Amino acid sequence: MRNDLGLYEREAADWWNERSRFAASLHQVNRLRLTHLADVYGEDMRGLTVADLGCGGGLFAEPMARRGAIVTGIDVSPASIAVARAHGAGVAGLTYAVGDARRPGLTAQAFDLVTCADLLEHVDGWPAVLAAAASALKPGGRIYVSTINRTLAASLLAVHLAETLRLIPPGTHDPARFIRPDELAASGAAAGLRLDRVLGERLLLWRTLRSWAITLAPGTSTALGYGAWLSRAIDPPAPGSSA
Repeated sequence: MRNDLGLYEREAADWWNERSRFAASLHQVNRLRLTHLADVYGEDMRGLTVADLGCGGGLFAEPMARRGAIVTGIDVSPASIAVARAHGAGVAGLTYAVGDARRPGLTAQAFDLVTCADLLEHVDGWPAVLAAAASALKPGGRIYVSTINRTLAASLLAVHLAETLRLIPPGTHDPARFIRPDELAASGAAAGLRLDRVLGERLLLWRTLRSWAITLAPGTSTALGYGAWLSRAIDPPAPGSSA
């Protein structure tokens, strides 16, 4: 079975177990995602309001809250949200809710940042996630996306090889759902977003084999996966205003 979303219910207890087959690669990949954030916001995110869509067990949401952001994590998996709440108990500014990323129920224009880390390739009708994120952004706000490119190389490495070797659980991905950067840009534009930057990545093969967990580093190629920053244009002043 491809794109088996039941994994996130069955394996939820292991979200924070870096030695588990379910989560080991997630933890490694998450380190690069957090680097992407730090490159834009630094290590101090105090004052930022963030919505983390598809938050899973909180691997991305909780570190942002620990850096000072006010974070709302949303995921469709009740078991994953329960784990996220338990692990993040006591972390200031961190809340979670069960919800659909396409219809997250977020307050309009309330967030400085919306993150969609390793989410879109799992969602039917994923452009609706971008539209919901755009609606939730303050003018000038940003969306961070990380996803997998729809290429032969990504299909071979991220699915067939990674799942066969149990670097990730079998059934995690469906290569037909992977998203090309031009498709992300087009869907973003339809939601009123501008694609500002695409971030390539490279596989650290030796570290991956040594740790038996997918390990990535910044790179120039998007042939496997990529990060992307999109932004909502600042609304122009109303006619006749003094701005």
